[in-house]
Amino acid sequence: MYRRKRLATGTVASFLIVALVGLVVLSSGTAYATAMATASGSGFTVTADEIRSDDFLLYPSIGEDTEGTTPVAVVEQRGVEIDGMVLSGEKSIPMIDGSMEISFAADGTVKADEQYIKLTDLKAEEATFNGQVVNAQATDNPEQQFQQTAGGNADPEDGYLTDISGEQPGMVQEDVEMEAVYLASNEISLPGLDVDVEYHPDG
Repeated sequence: MYRRKRLATGTVASFLIVALVGLVVLSSGTAYATAMATASGSGFTVTADEIRSDDFLLYPSIGEDTEGTTPVAVVEQRGVEIDGMVLSGEKSIPMIDGSMEISFAADGTVKADEQYIKLTDLKAEEATFNGQVVNAQATDNPEQQFQQTAGGNADPEDGYLTDISGEQPGMVQEDVEMEAVYLASNEISLPGLDVDVEYHPDG
């Protein structure tokens, strides 16, 4: 019993360290999928009241989750703004019953200059695209065989995010919920950041 309690305490402490590392990673504005090492097998969840981006590009690719290789949709964005963002992940705790959930929430508008996301699922109550292009084309590059773009400088004919005419923001999504396995930002600001760690004894 004593060893079990000590193991549980040590495990909780290790998860708190992961949360602190995640806080540092988030604050530094680099890839913060690594901060969600506690995510479930499918990855982690991002919810938001609204997501806006000046330029938007979506294409199919391959990603990795805790189960192994998985097909994903890659989203590249520029000039990103997110209202009501919450990023969360849950994982079972070895050797004891229950699970641990870590979440990152911002109480202001999150801003990122560029963002790269690998999605396995995306739902939005409403989505608006300006200058949208959906293109299926013959190419040796599988990431260019199907592309959806929107915004001021996106053109799949020439590859990735080049110049065409379109208004900004290129994409607006409202009441968003996405499942992802990877999310990276070149530079990001998270006003009013709140990191929460919860233990769920019933899993």
